[in-house]
Amino acid sequence: MTATTHRSAERRAVESAAHRRGVKAVARYFIGGTWYVGVWFWAIALAVGALILWIMHRNDDVSIEAVGGVAGSAKFFLFVMGIILPLMTIAVHVASGGTRRSYTHGLWIGAVVSGLTFGVASALVKWGAWSLFRDAGWATEPELGQLYGDGSQVGLVILVEGIFCVVYYLAGMVVAAGFYGFGFLRGVLLVLASLVPVVVAEVFLRSGFFGDALARVVGLDGTPVGLAVLGGAVGVALAALLLRVVLRGVAIRPVEFAASASG
Repeated sequence: MTATTHRSAERRAVESAAHRRGVKAVARYFIGGTWYVGVWFWAIALAVGALILWIMHRNDDVSIEAVGGVAGSAKFFLFVMGIILPLMTIAVHVASGGTRRSYTHGLWIGAVVSGLTFGVASALVKWGAWSLFRDAGWATEPELGQLYGDGSQVGLVILVEGIFCVVYYLAGMVVAAGFYGFGFLRGVLLVLASLVPVVVAEVFLRSGFFGDALARVVGLDGTPVGLAVLGGAVGVALAALLLRVVLRGVAIRPVEFAASASG
């Protein structure tokens, strides 16, 4: 009995170690891969923002929304990355001895770290735009409604933009897993399902793109900051749970598919 218990403990230890290795490998790949492309995204975003500012200044019609708004597109970039990267890795991960569970946990960590760091980058860009506009004597308050007043509220901007980035990244992963494992029709349904946590986050956190309009429709445009951030966190939890449910039912295709997707 003691020998059996000892062997069971050893087996669990080996499985736990393998799980941790799988999680770290996936998380590392997604964080590194996201920022490898993300550096170019931010370089282009800053160049576009500078060009917009130059054109608007030439026309004597400067708006901080048009300049700082490029930082708000980070969540859409991560949504696309969330669709692309899983198609290149899921089959290879399982073929290498990983499990759906370790893959899912790695995706969660990768999405959270990538999303929050992109949120920090967004906040820095918005703060930079706010500082530039303040020093130039231009209006620093955006015209569209949003949870934070302007880029000077760095801590709140990091929270809001970071949560947005995490939700959108996870939603993109749900879309990728859906089309990968369930075909076109059910994949489309999962696209619609992935919008649920996105809408929850948008309604509570009220981005200037369309979240504020949605919040007004449902009567949540006056939600206190603390409750709004909590609602955004609920959106993250829903997206993470949906990703877990989808990946548990995914049929893993041969590794050749992953090779063709990444080629």
